Amino acid sequence: MSVLTPGTVIVGASHAGVQVAISLRENGYDQPITLISAENVLPYQRPPLSKAYLETDQPAEALALKSAKYYADQSIGLILHHEVTAIDRQARQITLKDLKGQNTVLSQGYDHLVLATGSHVRKLPVQGAEHDNIIYVRTTEDADKLRLALEKVNHVGIIGAGFIGLEVATTAAKKGKKVSVIEMAGRILERLFPVEMSSYLYEHHCQNGIKFHFDTRLEDLKINPDQSLSLSLQPNDQKLDCDLLVVGIGTVANDTLAQNAGLTCCNGIMVDRTCLSDDPHISACGDCAVWTLPYDIDPSRTESVQNAVDQAKIIAARLCGRDVPAQVAPWFWSDQAGVKIQMVGSTLDYDDVILRGETAENKFSLLYYKQDNLVRVDSINRPADHLAARRLVTSRTTIPKEAARDLSVSLKTFG
Repeated sequence: MSVLTPGTVIVGASHAGVQVAISLRENGYDQPITLISAENVLPYQRPPLSKAYLETDQPAEALALKSAKYYADQSIGLILHHEVTAIDRQARQITLKDLKGQNTVLSQGYDHLVLATGSHVRKLPVQGAEHDNIIYVRTTEDADKLRLALEKVNHVGIIGAGFIGLEVATTAAKKGKKVSVIEMAGRILERLFPVEMSSYLYEHHCQNGIKFHFDTRLEDLKINPDQSLSLSLQPNDQKLDCDLLVVGIGTVANDTLAQNAGLTCCNGIMVDRTCLSDDPHISACGDCAVWTLPYDIDPSRTESVQNAVDQAKIIAARLCGRDVPAQVAPWFWSDQAGVKIQMVGSTLDYDDVILRGETAENKFSLLYYKQDNLVRVDSINRPADHLAARRLVTSRTTIPKEAARDLSVSLKTFG
């Protein structure tokens, strides 16, 4: 067992983990930084994997967040293909396992530990869920497999009408494939979108030839001799045959390491406003972290690049003794069926909604109000509205509703 140099150690090297390292150096941190990844490639962007990456022959290397030279120039120690298996909080030390098959075990001390362990895809609870023609999109390897498969199949089945499912459905339909989306809820993105936006997107996807099966669940599947799939659906004993099945039914926080170390977890690692856990030497950020957003009562886990980056910057500022950035309303984006969807705010609690623009032109925003305060904005192909909404929703600005409807009035003039 060899012992590596302490300093700040970051477990997980996606957007959150990499941003912690970047921001520490930008804030003048001069102590050792170690960034640990279980994957054997340079840390990379994940959002394109279900979007543009599927439509091109772009190499996976093009998705890298930073070059190898950057990490070397910034004196950031990057350890690839290693899994952190244990945290000794009393000794302030972690144990790493080499995943290259060499069974090498390392002991890494830390002054401060950042858990940016992310999440993993939720698997289908049926026999055969690991078959080669069933794909879960999480890594470049998954996306490469899907990209190749889309060139060979005719009928793509998709479980889950969330962001991943709808983005893959968009690409498959664009490639001329028959696409069937199976969703347990009564509409697309039901847990994330108000009914007004769900209805618009549903119509838009239907116009592109995508067929939806709502209030429907997968009960069983059969692998046919030609490796195609036969799905048994409920209710009503429905049957659906497809050549390929893509699954996007959510993720589960990677908090087992934290739980085993005795940190407080609840569908993720519980952290405070500064992303500090209940151990003063351990922070958490990104998809694995649970905190309370502005204006919310209950803590939640936000899966977005913006949240990962913002939380990483908060941790870096705190560790460098600088003012911690203010929390902001969460914002997200998605590319589906030829439109750019941008959202600010996650609440579904509103009492009025204002249409700004025309849905028929596929260029509009929906502004949601609660007691005359702006609590959420969903935009279709209106990036200027979205940029203004980030600030306005965070501050719960009151905007006169007639002004909100008036396209001659810029939203950036408010607040």
